[in-house]
Amino acid sequence: MARPKSDSREKILASAHRLLRRQGYRGTGLAQIVEEADAPRGSVYYLFPGGKEEIAVEAVRLASANSVRMIEATRLAHPTARAWVVAMADHFSRHLVETGFSEGLPITIVTLDSVPSSDALAAACKDAYRILVASLADALEHYGTAPGDARGLAMLLLGALEGSMVLARADQSLAPCELILERILPLFPDQSAPLREARAPASADHPSRRVGGVGIT
Repeated sequence: MARPKSDSREKILASAHRLLRRQGYRGTGLAQIVEEADAPRGSVYYLFPGGKEEIAVEAVRLASANSVRMIEATRLAHPTARAWVVAMADHFSRHLVETGFSEGLPITIVTLDSVPSSDALAAACKDAYRILVASLADALEHYGTAPGDARGLAMLLLGALEGSMVLARADQSLAPCELILERILPLFPDQSAPLREARAPASADHPSRRVGGVGIT
């Protein structure tokens, strides 16, 4: 079999990422992924022997990596935890408006759509959430949250951001996002992060490690 074009994998994953955000796993067909990717049809099973399920697993991992990059980039750009949370909420709100409230977070949608019916997707979503919580907790510790409190606060923040997007899609407005943001902001200090010795971030490639890596879309 001829070797597929070098960018076919990236194009297929980008297409799957977009479609999963909009339609979920069950509503997205393999043929549609390939068509929107404008990739050679023969490359799909060469690159993804597991077919649609394997593509979705890789798309969830891609979404997780993008989210970690956003979390870290936003943290680097904002001196306080409160400003950081507002910036992340604004990031999601802009995406909702730009897509006409038609796209949510792919990890959320795949989890609701396919867990626990698919063992592979259940494992991928579990790992993705573990990585996201670790990344958020790492940022919260940077802003001065006690290590013993950071994980729980990170889970609350992630749940609030995800839940607000689901409610906003149902409401077709940003009102739920604005109300939830207003309620959670007092939990995050509006003061600069304490000075501390720099530490190297953990790798996002291993789900059991702490992540301080480099975005949540």
